[in-house]
Amino acid sequence: MKRLLRQASFACALLVLTATGALAGQATETLSVSIDKIIALLADPAYKNPETRPAMRAKLLTAIDAVFDMKELSRRALGADWGKFTPEQQERFVAAFGQLLQNTYLDKIESYTDEKVQYLKEQQLGADRVEVDTKVVGKGKEIPIAYRLANHGGWRVYDVVIEGVSLVQNYRSQFGQILANETPDALIAKVAAKKS
Repeated sequence: MKRLLRQASFACALLVLTATGALAGQATETLSVSIDKIIALLADPAYKNPETRPAMRAKLLTAIDAVFDMKELSRRALGADWGKFTPEQQERFVAAFGQLLQNTYLDKIESYTDEKVQYLKEQQLGADRVEVDTKVVGKGKEIPIAYRLANHGGWRVYDVVIEGVSLVQNYRSQFGQILANETPDALIAKVAAKKS
């Protein structure tokens, strides 16, 4: 679980890094625009000021939320178990999972400044899905990261694959183990209780 959270922290933090490389398509462009917006917020002197930081942090979370599709990420993280949740439970799960991700990754997002993201290629995964392959370069390392985006009225991230390991698949395995013995409400409570 800790390894997964470190990987997810790193992946989410990549959205705030300076981007380089040619843009391959609309999904890549959406990702790049989001990164630029997030970087601008972090670079704003108001973000460093303790008095204005809470308002700036709220803007940062809004910018991140605009590029991540939490409902789709949540649905995929539950896999076939998503259908076992009532609409109300689904809504509560999305909120709890979103809060967990926020608690886990916000400090990481605010701390990354040196690495560079190179956009390598954009490839179709289906009629409305693509994968944007990137490489993170920094501190003597090169790490392959793939962002999977779906277009449901706009391109949004629903999974991140770091060095071949899918964030969604890792969570699906963990959630599936819990749901094998516990109810959807119990899982929601466990996710909501986690601080990071």
